[in-house]
Amino acid sequence: MRVLTSGLAAPWELTWGPDNFLWVTEKVGKRVDRINPANGARTTVLTINEVSASGAQDGLLGLAFAGPSAFVAHDYDIDPGPATDLRGKIVRYRYDQAAARLDNPTDILAGLPAGTDHNAGRPLIGADQKLYYSLGDLGNNQFDRACQPIRAQDLPTDAQVAAKDWSTYVGKTMRMELDGSIPADNPVIHGVRCHIFTYGHRNPQGLTNGPGGRIFSDEHGPKSDDEINLLHAGNNYGWPFVAGFRDGQAYQYANWSAAPNCAQLEFTDSDGTAGPQSGSKTGVLDNPGSILEFALTVPAAGAS
Repeated sequence: MRVLTSGLAAPWELTWGPDNFLWVTEKVGKRVDRINPANGARTTVLTINEVSASGAQDGLLGLAFAGPSAFVAHDYDIDPGPATDLRGKIVRYRYDQAAARLDNPTDILAGLPAGTDHNAGRPLIGADQKLYYSLGDLGNNQFDRACQPIRAQDLPTDAQVAAKDWSTYVGKTMRMELDGSIPADNPVIHGVRCHIFTYGHRNPQGLTNGPGGRIFSDEHGPKSDDEINLLHAGNNYGWPFVAGFRDGQAYQYANWSAAPNCAQLEFTDSDGTAGPQSGSKTGVLDNPGSILEFALTVPAAGAS
């Protein structure tokens, strides 16, 4: 093992570029870097001054390549004053491989919900050449956001989609065309077709392609039960009512935001039963998602 490079300001995305170099986003540094895997030489390809980065889970997040384009996700502040009002966006850049350059930025989806916790932020180009993107629940119903409801089960209306109101996109994975538009074959969920591919997620920071066009997601659990999920179009993955295989043991849903005196309560995450129990384990999954168990088979010597 050796140190390839150092001095990065909170590296977030680490991916192979089409040029066989490592490409890294710096969450706090607001930079996209290109690293020679042989000697660790690093070049800053892009600095995005618009990025808002508090040092928590906001900042410059994911990066994905698709042919002559690169897609970068980051948070930004829409408040013109001293306060901070975060939003997220996905920006498409022209990728010039010969010059190792990203230029001509175009916002393809902006105004997404964002915060300093549970932002997810992973873009992925699927085998179907659609862009997938994960968005967490923003850390609602815990700590300093204990009085904000978890909206991972909320879905938009047609009117909200038409108005580009993406407020219900928290706790979701999205699927879109490479220009940010809604694919015609996206799932219709509760009568509405939008960018949402799956819902009921907590903080699905990882997305990756599997065999046969399958897409896998990894998701952070509350106290236990980080999940590996196989994503199926339109499926509900249960959060906040279900957390992995240990639901009701290491985890019980306590809906703090439903308490009339929430602001006066002292939040604790040490025991779900200590908080308000309105909504605890009452969720009904109309289309449960998949949580997988993996078995490893070791081939005999000489087998391929």
